Amino acid sequence: MKIISHEQIMNLNIDSHVWVTWVDHVLRNKHQYTMPAKTSLHFGTSYFNTMPSILPAENVMGTKIVNRYVGRVPSLDSQLLLYDYSTGENLALMDASLITAMRTGAVTVHAINQFANPDFAEVGIMGFGNIGVACLKIMLDIYRDHEFRLKLLRYKDHAEKIRTHFIQYTNVDFVIVDTVEEIIKNSDIVISCITYTDQMLGEDSWYKEGCLVIPVHLRGFQNCDLFFDKVYGDDRGQVQGFQYFSKFRFFAETSEVLRGEKKGREHTDERILSYNVGMSLHDIYAAMQIYRLLEDECMSVDKLSPQSRYWLLDTKEICGGGNPK
Repeated sequence: MKIISHEQIMNLNIDSHVWVTWVDHVLRNKHQYTMPAKTSLHFGTSYFNTMPSILPAENVMGTKIVNRYVGRVPSLDSQLLLYDYSTGENLALMDASLITAMRTGAVTVHAINQFANPDFAEVGIMGFGNIGVACLKIMLDIYRDHEFRLKLLRYKDHAEKIRTHFIQYTNVDFVIVDTVEEIIKNSDIVISCITYTDQMLGEDSWYKEGCLVIPVHLRGFQNCDLFFDKVYGDDRGQVQGFQYFSKFRFFAETSEVLRGEKKGREHTDERILSYNVGMSLHDIYAAMQIYRLLEDECMSVDKLSPQSRYWLLDTKEICGGGNPK
């Protein structure tokens, strides 16, 4: 069994396009995999989650383990156990922090690709932990040739640091705003990476026709459940427990849309929610790819497959070596 550290994964500098490709592969083939609902043990404000998955076509299986302690810095910690499906051999114990952050960012951008109006001009984002920064990193890389206005919600000096860090993306007009109302109003896409709230973040009237809302940590948008035209999710089993699930006007898994079984966006004025609770399938698939990359790290980049190729980009500062929310 190999022990694979955060630093080893970070030093691969895996390109944003590769993360999105991995996410897309898993979603398209989700029906071939096995993923039971996560087991979540709560004690006080803390929890301990285990999330197993089996991907027979890739000859891999594994379990992601996450625990959260309020007041600890960072509050979340995660590891991953990776196994050979055909033999049961334990291949690796891996740090799962960077994997979690980057695949979550990739899932968010994949949702933009699928459900946003392609001519979007204004994006609002709030919450700049490691997950929020990963979402920004991947979005800015993927939409490098798309001009748009990006509104950042002010919190301490985080928004200013974000704007400075990503200033090289000259296609984006960075604007710092002071209220959630400014984030939501007139935005074609709203991304929330705020980790906790016990109230609705926006009034119904703030959401423009045609917008896409992606609540990365799920909270604060339940009022939208009742009037948005369509809701999509990564896994029905994890979404159907939501309070207003039975009142959704329309629901489909993203994987069903990708396979042509259900409709995606049909009209430019549809308001759409994308709830991605988080699938360990993504973590296990990415872990397998990373395991193979580390086995082959002496190979030249040109010899790697398109699905496994990585580029030497500076991502160390993006996730900073810490564990993501």
